[in-house]
Amino acid sequence: MSHRNTALCSPLFRTTLQLLACIATVLAVLMVCNIPATAKINYEISDGERQYHLSSNATDLSQVLDEAGVDHSDVDLVSASADSEVVSVSITRRQYVTVLCDGVTTSMLADTQDTVSDILAHLNIELGEYDQVSAGLDVKPEAGATIEISRAVVSYTTERTPIPFSSVRQADPDMDRGEEAVTTEGVEGSTTTTYRVIQLEGSEPRYETVKTVVVDPVDEVVSYGTKVHFERPTGLSTSSEYITNIDDEEGTFTTSKGDTYSFSQTLTLEATAYTAGPGALCSTGRLARVGVVAVDPKYIPYGTEMFIMSADGSFVYGMAVAGDCGGAIDNYDVDLYMNSRSTCLTFGRQDVVAYIIESDNG
Repeated sequence: MSHRNTALCSPLFRTTLQLLACIATVLAVLMVCNIPATAKINYEISDGERQYHLSSNATDLSQVLDEAGVDHSDVDLVSASADSEVVSVSITRRQYVTVLCDGVTTSMLADTQDTVSDILAHLNIELGEYDQVSAGLDVKPEAGATIEISRAVVSYTTERTPIPFSSVRQADPDMDRGEEAVTTEGVEGSTTTTYRVIQLEGSEPRYETVKTVVVDPVDEVVSYGTKVHFERPTGLSTSSEYITNIDDEEGTFTTSKGDTYSFSQTLTLEATAYTAGPGALCSTGRLARVGVVAVDPKYIPYGTEMFIMSADGSFVYGMAVAGDCGGAIDNYDVDLYMNSRSTCLTFGRQDVVAYIIESDNG
């Protein structure tokens, strides 16, 4: 079994070899240039940015550096080159740094001008995009510094959050009132977020958002019917306009003329009929005519607009306004103006439905 002589690998041994090589270079110059060994030699010493000039009989570079007052250590790299006039000596300062990476501790000699990036390159250490280094890559570490590389394990995860759909109700004028059907099925949406998970050694994972995809939900549409089927108006009716659609949810009705009105309430009234001579005026000063009805203003205020018809639609009085009163009109009674006494007698007394028009219908 062979045994390795560790003394051969020591910094002192390596430095000694360097100095011996430099001495050999100096002696070779003296011989080639026929310079007597006792003659003074001109030395130019470069130590980083500092320059030294020395004339000496010494050929031992360690002695030359001492004479020049240049401090040097066993780990510094000293090199020499010469021509017929001068010997150039260059000192590269070096220091020990320690690198911890992938569970391995490496101690190495680095030039004092080396940056962390240079040192990692010397050791063939490549950094991943998310790896972290304990010192900046442009930093020149001090002697004895420890550089630690934390490797990152990168993974990806996806999180999906559902977005519920809404239900929208939509009036269908062609569907019978009271009926409804789902005409568009609701579809749930979602928000899907992809995260990059960066796990450094000995640290909590860090999450970075990579992308977010939003899929909008599709609303459920429930159609409900507004179409009504009333009896056609009889000869007693004073209006040819009748109701074709009633939207109870929106509080509107549409007439055969295509006009839509908003109503605030529906009243069932006991109705009678009255007439008056030409030019007669109502209690509010309105001209007595078809479309002006008498009410009890304590229950139905003057000026209230309404659409009046029988519950089955066989009688349609049409659009009317509360503009008169009478001694026999009480509570929710109504007296409908008609053009003749005979029509009034034929009408008699019967229940009607009044759709009270909201005042902002214009």
